[in-house]
Amino acid sequence: MIKQSKKILVIRCGLLGDTVDATSVIDPLIDIYGSDIEIHWVSKPFISELFKYDKRVTKVFELKHTKLPFLFNFEKFKIIANAVLNPYDLILNLEIGAKFNDIVRYTRAYNKIGMPINYIPDDIFEEHRVSHQLRILDSFNSAYKKEKAIPSIIGININSIKKKFPIDRPYIVLCPTNSHVENKNHRGYRSWPEENWKNLIQKILDETSLNILLVGSKDEKKYFKIFYPLDERVHDISGMTDIPELISIMKESKCVVATDSGSAHIAGASAKNIISIHGPTNSYQSSPYKTQNNIVKIASLNLECSPCYDTEVIKNCKKNICMYSLGSDLVFNMIEDFNL
Repeated sequence: MIKQSKKILVIRCGLLGDTVDATSVIDPLIDIYGSDIEIHWVSKPFISELFKYDKRVTKVFELKHTKLPFLFNFEKFKIIANAVLNPYDLILNLEIGAKFNDIVRYTRAYNKIGMPINYIPDDIFEEHRVSHQLRILDSFNSAYKKEKAIPSIIGININSIKKKFPIDRPYIVLCPTNSHVENKNHRGYRSWPEENWKNLIQKILDETSLNILLVGSKDEKKYFKIFYPLDERVHDISGMTDIPELISIMKESKCVVATDSGSAHIAGASAKNIISIHGPTNSYQSSPYKTQNNIVKIASLNLECSPCYDTEVIKNCKKNICMYSLGSDLVFNMIEDFNL
C-alpha cells in the first residue's frame, strides 16, 4: 500500500506583510508532520508570487473575492472540492475574520484549528502577530523546534539577477512607499514625508560610500519622480522587481529602511539589518519580526498619542506629527549604529 503524504491547508489571505509573517508556521508544520508533508496555501492572487521558489508549499489557491460565500465563489468551491476524496489532515485558519469560515466548515479535514472552530484573540499591545499565529498552531500541537518558528521566505538565486540590477557594489535599500501612500485620509498617515526621505538620501550620499536602491511596486513608480534627478549612486528600481527578486536584493543589502509595509516584512524575513519607521501603527504587532537572524531597529518618536491607527484618535489628527516630526537624523543615526 502506497503511503500518502500528510496534507495541510493554511488559510492566510492577507496583504504581503501578513502573508510573510504567516510563513512562520511552515517549518513548525514540517517538524510536526514530517518532511514529506504537502502544504497548500490560500492567498490573494498578487501575493501568491511569494511562494514561487518555495518548495515547501506545494499548491497555492488564489482567492480574489474573499467575501462571497462558496456557493457563488468558484475559487472557494475549488478549495472545498479538492478535499472531497482526499481530506486534509489539518486546516489551519490564521484569519480572524468570518470571510473564510465557509472554507473551514465545508472543506473535509480530520482536524480544524482557528475560526470558526476555536477563536484565539490577539492582543495588539502585548504580542506580535507572528506570536498570535503560533498560538493558534500551539492550540493544536506545540511539538516543534521554536527556533524554526520564524518568518522564512525564498528568493531567486542572486547570481541570476546581477546583470539586471545594480547590486555589484555595497548598497542600502530604501522603501519610500507603502500600500496607503496615496491615501489623503488617515490611512496615509503611516507614510514618511517625502522631504524626510530626500534628506535621508542626501545624508547617505554625503556620509557613506553606499549605493542606494529605491524599491516599490509598479503602481507606486510615479511617486518616485520626487527623487529625480538621481545621483549616480542612487538607482530607482521601482516596478522592476517581482517578489522573489526583491527578497534576494534585500538579503544581499547592507541595510533596509522602510515604513510599516509589506516591504518591511520582506526585509525582516530576509535582510540582516532593518530600520522600520513607525508613527500611528503599533510596532508591538506589525514591525518586522525580530529573530536570531536579523537586527530590527524601530524608528519612532513614541508619542503619548501613538499608536492610534484604526482608532478615533487618528481620525481627528490633522498634523500627523508622529511622522512629520520624525527627522532623517534619527534614522541615519540608526544606520550608522550598524557600522556598515
